[in-house]
Amino acid sequence: MKRKDNNRKIGVIIRKLMKNPRLALELDKLDAIEVWEDIIGLTLKKYITSQKISDGVLYIKLNSAVVRNELVYQKTRLMKEMNHRLGKEFIRDIILR
Repeated sequence: MKRKDNNRKIGVIIRKLMKNPRLALELDKLDAIEVWEDIIGLTLKKYITSQKISDGVLYIKLNSAVVRNELVYQKTRLMKEMNHRLGKEFIRDIILR
């Protein structure tokens, strides 16, 4: 009996946390990074030195100019694919450095 009460309380807590806009935004950012890494795959992921999202812009720092140029050509497709997988227009731009 106690276990069911705890599960209900956890469910209530999670729902309350998800209503917090700042937390929801951070979770969306984590989801977007995960989708990005899934799209580019392990082969290209090894060339990324840092990645972050700020104000709907995905910033990617790469250690290969060749990979950066390839990704620049595919930027629009990558944004569309990310937003499609996320289910909303979350990424407005991708900056490759």
